[in-house]
Amino acid sequence: MKKVILFIIIALYAVVPFNPAPCRAEFNLPIHGKMQYAIASWYGHAFHGKKTASGQLFDMDGFTCAHKTYPFGTWLKITNIVNNRTTFCVVNDRGPFEAIRDIDLSFAAAKVLDMISLGICVVRIEHMGIDTTSIKAIKDILHDQPFIKSLQQK
Repeated sequence: MKKVILFIIIALYAVVPFNPAPCRAEFNLPIHGKMQYAIASWYGHAFHGKKTASGQLFDMDGFTCAHKTYPFGTWLKITNIVNNRTTFCVVNDRGPFEAIRDIDLSFAAAKVLDMISLGICVVRIEHMGIDTTSIKAIKDILHDQPFIKSLQQK
């Protein structure tokens, strides 16, 4: 079963339009709702409690992610295209550093998407906006952040 799923992911990766992000110091901010398809992986135990690129301590139970170009504080809606499960994450780290991977999700986000056992999956990423206040506190972002509450009401 895992081989079949892995084959599907690799096949989708081959046919999904791929536009690599430019590697520049400046950011091209996407408009609200812009979509891209990407290969996602997750990180957790080995990095829990360590400092992220934004200066925050990584919380594997928080809904955060690492992306190469999105500014810190960018909210993303992540959807596993195989099972259609969705979660929201805020960018607070840089990565991933594997060539074919585009986004690293926290353990909590990966669990919601049901991708823990496989380790990677094809996702749809939708830019939801930027909330710089989320950089201060990530722990309870799905419950306490006004920005997420406003997204859930849409």
